[in-house]
Amino acid sequence: MAGEDGVYKCEGGEAPSAPPLPQLPPGLQRVLPRTIPGPVSPQNKGALDWGWQGLLAYGAQTTVVVVDPVTLQCAQTLSRHRSHVVKVRWRKTRHYHQLSAPYNLTLASADLAYTILVWDVTRAEVTATLSDGNKPVLELEWLGGSDGSEHLLAALHPPYALVVWDTRHNTRLWRKSYTETLTAFHFDPFHANKMAFLCAGGCILFVEDFALNRCPSSNGRKFYVSAPRASPGKGSGGGGGQPTDERTSTRIRRKMRELVVGEAKPKGEESGGVSECLQLAYHRTVRDQLLLVYAREVLILDLAINQTVGILALDRSSSPFTQVWSCWQRDVVFSLHESGSVAAHFRRRLLPPPPPHPTTAPQQHLSHADSVSDQYCEVAYDRKCHSEALRLNRQTRPIGLTLDPVSEKQMAIVLGDGRVVFKQVTPSPSPPCTTTTTQVASTPLFTPGAPSAPLPSAPIPSSTLNIADNHFGPGSPPPPPAPPPPHPKSSLADLVKPAWALPENVKDQGHRISLRILMTGLMPAVAPPPLVIRSCPPLTTRNMSHYVPRLAAGTHTGLVQIFNLATGMLDREFALHTYPVRGVEWTSLTSILSFGHQPLTNSAGLVRNELVYTDILTGRSVTLRPNKTDETSIDMVRVSYLKQYFIVVFRDDPFELWDARKLVPLRTMPRRFPRVTALEWSPTSHVKARRDSETASQDSQGKIGGTDSNVTSPQTETSMTDSLLSLADVGGDRGGSIAKETFVFTDTEGQLYHFSVEGNVIKDGTKVPPDSQLSAITSVAWKSHEIVLGDSEGNLTVWDLKTRVSRHIATHRGWVKRVRFAPGRDNMKLLVLFADGVDVWDVREVVLVSQLRCPGDCVKVMDGDWGASDRPVLATADGCIRVLDLALTTSASALTSYCAHEPIVSPYLLPSEASLNLRTMLTHQPWRPQYSLTFTGEDGFTPDQLNLVEVWLERAGPDVREFLVGCRSTAHRALVTARLFGDQAELDFWTVACHYLAAPPLTAAKNDGSSSSSSVGSVELINLTDAASEKSGCSEETHPPTSHPPPHPHLPTHPLETTYHNLCDAATYKHHELERLAIQESKNLEGSQRAALGRSLAMAGERDRAVRLLLDADATNTHFYTDCLRACLLAATHHSPQAQSTIKLVATNLIAAGNVWEGVELLCMIGKASDACRYLQSYGQWQQSVWLAKCALAQSEAADILKRWAHHLINTGNKDQGVCVLLSIGSFGAAVEQLVQQHYHQRAALLLAAAQETGALPNTHTQRTHAHQSDPTHTHTQQDLTHTQDLTHTHTQASHMHSQTSEQTDSPGSQEDRDSRAQHTDSQTPHKPELEEQTAPPPPASSFPPSSQRVSPLLSSAPSLAALVENIHRKYVLHLFSLGNRPAVSHYCHLLGEKGRMLLHELDALQ
Repeated sequence: MAGEDGVYKCEGGEAPSAPPLPQLPPGLQRVLPRTIPGPVSPQNKGALDWGWQGLLAYGAQTTVVVVDPVTLQCAQTLSRHRSHVVKVRWRKTRHYHQLSAPYNLTLASADLAYTILVWDVTRAEVTATLSDGNKPVLELEWLGGSDGSEHLLAALHPPYALVVWDTRHNTRLWRKSYTETLTAFHFDPFHANKMAFLCAGGCILFVEDFALNRCPSSNGRKFYVSAPRASPGKGSGGGGGQPTDERTSTRIRRKMRELVVGEAKPKGEESGGVSECLQLAYHRTVRDQLLLVYAREVLILDLAINQTVGILALDRSSSPFTQVWSCWQRDVVFSLHESGSVAAHFRRRLLPPPPPHPTTAPQQHLSHADSVSDQYCEVAYDRKCHSEALRLNRQTRPIGLTLDPVSEKQMAIVLGDGRVVFKQVTPSPSPPCTTTTTQVASTPLFTPGAPSAPLPSAPIPSSTLNIADNHFGPGSPPPPPAPPPPHPKSSLADLVKPAWALPENVKDQGHRISLRILMTGLMPAVAPPPLVIRSCPPLTTRNMSHYVPRLAAGTHTGLVQIFNLATGMLDREFALHTYPVRGVEWTSLTSILSFGHQPLTNSAGLVRNELVYTDILTGRSVTLRPNKTDETSIDMVRVSYLKQYFIVVFRDDPFELWDARKLVPLRTMPRRFPRVTALEWSPTSHVKARRDSETASQDSQGKIGGTDSNVTSPQTETSMTDSLLSLADVGGDRGGSIAKETFVFTDTEGQLYHFSVEGNVIKDGTKVPPDSQLSAITSVAWKSHEIVLGDSEGNLTVWDLKTRVSRHIATHRGWVKRVRFAPGRDNMKLLVLFADGVDVWDVREVVLVSQLRCPGDCVKVMDGDWGASDRPVLATADGCIRVLDLALTTSASALTSYCAHEPIVSPYLLPSEASLNLRTMLTHQPWRPQYSLTFTGEDGFTPDQLNLVEVWLERAGPDVREFLVGCRSTAHRALVTARLFGDQAELDFWTVACHYLAAPPLTAAKNDGSSSSSSVGSVELINLTDAASEKSGCSEETHPPTSHPPPHPHLPTHPLETTYHNLCDAATYKHHELERLAIQESKNLEGSQRAALGRSLAMAGERDRAVRLLLDADATNTHFYTDCLRACLLAATHHSPQAQSTIKLVATNLIAAGNVWEGVELLCMIGKASDACRYLQSYGQWQQSVWLAKCALAQSEAADILKRWAHHLINTGNKDQGVCVLLSIGSFGAAVEQLVQQHYHQRAALLLAAAQETGALPNTHTQRTHAHQSDPTHTHTQQDLTHTQDLTHTHTQASHMHSQTSEQTDSPGSQEDRDSRAQHTDSQTPHKPELEEQTAPPPPASSFPPSSQRVSPLLSSAPSLAALVENIHRKYVLHLFSLGNRPAVSHYCHLLGEKGRMLLHELDALQ
């Protein structure tokens, strides 16, 4: 064994007499404990997840497999479950990462044995074990929506229980039992307190009081759905046209009403057609929409009215749905079908003719509105691209689909045989659009393919269409000599515009792209069991320079797979046999013999055998014994140690001796020869013969199958028993000399025969009579001077040839299937394979080293061998190949210690200091003369870390690297860095920040109470045209006026997607809300839903539509009289200013009596929407107040309401969302200060730098900036210096931040902040605001100050801001010091002046 000094010694303690070992090559591949995954089970369906960390995890039988999608390698396997894995979930990254909360790989998995395991994937260790008694687990979900909740895990324990677990402390927070049988759940991405359960029998249970700190008190609200019995035909996945038959439209409306039954259980005929709901999921892009997946349809439910608003249906020829995936970046739905194909469905937008001219008479305008309002509106999707179907059978059906959450254009499908198929959405140019009609059905896919539309007189040839161009850039003159790099197109959002940008798409007709879903990769797996495995010859001193630890596995389908045990990858796969493979033997490091035979079908026991020789490098295969007819089956093939001969043993016939070099038979034994039950070649009998022919063997090198195989002399033969590979003699003499070799075998009576072979001569040797303590011999192994025999009753006999002494071991474990010695001289470990497990024995000491029993410790073992001197390899019944440690306890190792075919790199695999330092280096480098992606050891990285970072950056792509180096926007560089890291919190923050830093918020002016210019929703909503902008009183420009261009015109300025619902600008928000109301208006609502819809239309300024809706009520309705009075009131208040005081008094009394919404509606009628919003906030209805503010208030009034809401979010724990709300109203100073109070110093510093770049905040370092402007050699230094002053606000462990921050916020220059805090204090208790006349209305949005003048009042005082910046600088220095970034520490200390020099001196003293 290996001593501490690295010298390998014998068991007795004396060093061997052989010369010292040669130095191991640096590229020698190590075999470590790991699992090579096999096929999956139907019980693993849905157990897959692609995490924000960039890795894919799925369940394969009882093993959790982690895949690197970049290199298509199995990165890690986790094998602690004792039952089938049913769910896997990566922990979310929606929290701020710092040294106390670093980047790590945390995964939760659940099995059928009632156990939830939380893994540290990097170390392959279990950090928490959770179990709710004997309750199974059907669903898992990490709770990462609120600050500090990223370690909480929600689990569904059927039939009734929902449990929230604290994985950090391994405890249960609370447990809620419901009255319905629960099968699945999903959290609402827009409301943290809402979730939905899928119940048995077609019932949906809605819960609206979910909270982290307390158990829900209610049992939820039941909702029954009658599944569709026929496809309506409209909104189908492949439909692109509009139905023109009025009867068809009527039938669709009736069917849509029948789909949703309501809260009462369906009766008779309604319940007769209910089919199984396959999946329930909230829409990730549209608020208050739920997707219900059936085999032939996907229902889209609007939860505000509890009705189906759309159907995504299949035609009869399409494969049924199995799963759908709603994207969060764009309104796109991906669907997986039973055929293995994936389709992408894009939201359909109907663009009707433009609204009438403003000079049109009111009567004509009203008639036009009436005609459009009669149009039936629904949510519809068009299938714009789909992948090819896969050739599947019952065993290879897909178990699930998952998307990369960062890009949402890459996806993975896990098939039943264990293969993982990777697909990607890829753009491709399409012919120019020649549509000239005024009504176009379009989707966001209709995207310009060039920065600007071509001139009609000079059309651009199709050959110049460049998909890599920026799809979102506005039209511009010829680019400057050195244009900035385009934004990298790394996600679905970069390929497809938001739905609200469609009018721009129509203007750019003639340039568009189409998308395709193409397969980009395939990760194979181990073939289905049962398997027979055999390791290649072991490592020697002469083959270590090119040695590869390979394993051959034969399958029952006739395949032979060659695996690399060090990397766990499939190297080769050969279809060699038409029958199941019964055994595999290696004839060299690169050639194998495999045999098989057909199953026994006749009483005589005769079969057709197959024996094939294969060179695994060239793929050349030779069929041996091709002309043989039916005979007894081949039992075994044994190759001699020098690879000169091999023996083919038959069940009832004499064996055959073959020449392994020439592949010809040498001799067939006579019929009366004893029947062989076990056979083994001698590893030591060749020594004397080799000494006689040593000279000839050293001068000759032969080939078999075109591969060299050298022979090791006994003087240099040495062995190693490290966790590397064993060193033992391998390879035979391929020259002209023939060495004498011996073998032993046993017969059916237990006699042991000894024979020698030289050339084609077989000489009989000694014969040992049977041992009375043994029954029928089933296996034999020979190493050194020890022979081990195993029998059918579990007995082992160790025979010492030197002392001629035998020792007996009774294992009492039944039939010994196989015994094999571990490689390496003096390594006498023996692997014993039983029907119920495996033993490892030390033959020399006759000591049991380790034991594994099935099925208690592991699934059933089918075959076993040694992968290295201390690495047993087992093929199990679940189709996996497991490399275990010598203790047979673990088959996994640390992820960073594996040998990989290609390096697996990720910031999550780096130490916490290195990953955070890398994030710092990518976002900002003010201490360097020029931004660079070349790092050194002085930056705080070790040489190994530098190599990994270099590989990681290389795989990021040239467009990303070019953008990072040439980008002049701190915010956009931080956004790209967040995308590279898969940091969800940073990605959400910088997406909002980039949008509002690039342009002022788009808001709708306050509605004046008049609806004379208001058209019906479908025209106003779908078209954000200039006419609609003028009507609403706001500008639809996405950047400041042309006199003040945006600071970074090369970057996309498209509106936020509705995923950021309440953070969208007012125009986009109102656009979406009015479209939703138009869809609801076409549903013919009744009762309270109709009243609520009319109220929403009135408050949103759509008076005409509200009046028309109320007057169209059925006369038999109980609310008919009330609706008529409300319609009269709406019409009267529009022309009667005298009634405002009376209505104001009535509204106040209604609100005081608890009728809040009735009073709010009255206030909106008289133009008091601002007071109405404050009333809603006072009564805790914050979401409703935001809706009203964005739909009915001007910018200044809405900003005040939103600011109060932001303070409410911050005080209730949703600090990240509160900061984003402050960004959406332009309060950048308040956002910076709040980030500092949260100790998010790096994020605060970057936001401050970005705001100073755009002029949203003043620059407190104008003197230093002016000094750098005088230096013409630095083009980017001025900008980088601004970042220098600010980036010091980063990622720190501030201990006295609160005291200094309080001093800054109490300074005279922060009056606005004190006012906002006072407003927030007032909002904590319900109150009745005084309904006084409002002050003068704010200026319209068109007069919004330019970028250079948009300065936040908060912290605008230079002393206050300078003090804050200096404090963050000091904290940032300490943070950089902890990361080891010495140049950055010196730079920021220099910026701090004398205080910085003193701080640097103190830090130097600490070292």
